[in-house]
Amino acid sequence: MERLSNANAKRLPGDVRVPGDRPQTSGVLHLGAGAFHRAHQAVYTDDTDWGITVAAPRSRGVIDALAAQDGLFTVATLGPEGASMRVVGAIVDTLHIATERERALDLIAADTTHVITLTITEKAYRDPNGIPGLLAAGIARRAARSGPPLTVLCCDNLPDNGKTTRDAVEPLFDPMTREWAETNLAFPSSMVDRIVPASTPATYERALLELGVTDLAAVEAEPFTQWVIEDDFAGPRPDWKATYTNDVAGWERLKLRTLNGVHSTLAYLGALADVETVSDTLALPGAENFARWLIGEQIAPSFTPPDGQDTHAYGESVLERFRNPAIRHRCLQIAMDGSQKLPQRLFATIADLAQADPAGNTVDLDLIALPVAAWTRFCAGRSDAGAELPLDDPLKDVIRQSLAAAGTNPAARIDAILGIRQVVPEPVADNHQLRRAAAKWLRELDRHGAATTLEHL
Repeated sequence: MERLSNANAKRLPGDVRVPGDRPQTSGVLHLGAGAFHRAHQAVYTDDTDWGITVAAPRSRGVIDALAAQDGLFTVATLGPEGASMRVVGAIVDTLHIATERERALDLIAADTTHVITLTITEKAYRDPNGIPGLLAAGIARRAARSGPPLTVLCCDNLPDNGKTTRDAVEPLFDPMTREWAETNLAFPSSMVDRIVPASTPATYERALLELGVTDLAAVEAEPFTQWVIEDDFAGPRPDWKATYTNDVAGWERLKLRTLNGVHSTLAYLGALADVETVSDTLALPGAENFARWLIGEQIAPSFTPPDGQDTHAYGESVLERFRNPAIRHRCLQIAMDGSQKLPQRLFATIADLAQADPAGNTVDLDLIALPVAAWTRFCAGRSDAGAELPLDDPLKDVIRQSLAAAGTNPAARIDAILGIRQVVPEPVADNHQLRRAAAKWLRELDRHGAATTLEHL
């Protein structure tokens, strides 16, 4: 079957949006070739006259598919009324870091590279021998050439992600590079939002049916998309249709706690209930009411939203997005890397809630203890029906050993999970109200399962 390419893009069906004149060179180097980048930053860039070189750290399946298609791929936007198809042409080159490290370093140092964007997942920032080391070495090469200013823009779901990226890279600089970076290097923060499920054979079948050609880099996404960027660039940037602000932190908290926190909660409960997707989980009796209570009574009081935003209204929009049956966002995909995601999605909320207000009052932590119990039970590795639940997590061994040592007692298992200091901050771990409430919920999950527990809330 013919593959999507420059040669046939103009001959696609008329209802498929195709790119106009494509850029010949890239001013953006993107690290991380996953589906989210293709459905988010690449689409924003496709609306400008800039191009992207997309670099895969390890697996080369996606970049090989892109290279075979002249960098073209489709985004299927899935709404309740159906799908719309768009061919994106912003990617003009590909790179495999594992086998082309020297080329990667040269691109970081190149005068033509003005912005480096990243979607490398939360855990990658903790490995100095990985992407942080690559960036530090490439920036050192740029500094040695007295190259032009560079902006490194993190697009991962991390609080204050610009500072996180800077803190991962700058300690690896030599003195000369550090001096150059003081006036030539920026690490703005950003907040990204769009639900992008992992591509499946059905994704590629849809692309073939709609296009009449094969696209092995196709992705699917919800209609909603948002990008909030700190207005702090060292040099030129694409004319992205994003929201530029000096208060990214407020937007980050709004999204991480209200969207991502509820997303993870539903994913763990759904996986326990042997439900495949978040939309299916939200359809369980009691699940939507629980999510709404969690947002209104636990998440909203934990922070101040950015100007003009209302957490309750935002939460309702989140639930509407989660209900979209066309988005098959699998619970097991969202459940991955819980030890890396939950500190900002869940435990930061608990930490802020647990602080007394000036009058000495504290918020009851009963509702938000349920996701703690659900994650604990998920980590044990079995659903309510006895199906195996894979624990895909960099702290898998630590988690499993802690739970094994705790035995079957719910309180001991909660203590074991909350005692993992790489995940849970000490004030949260030592909160007796949280421990009691989480142990209560874990007993309910053990006895009745997730679906019944939600129904009887």
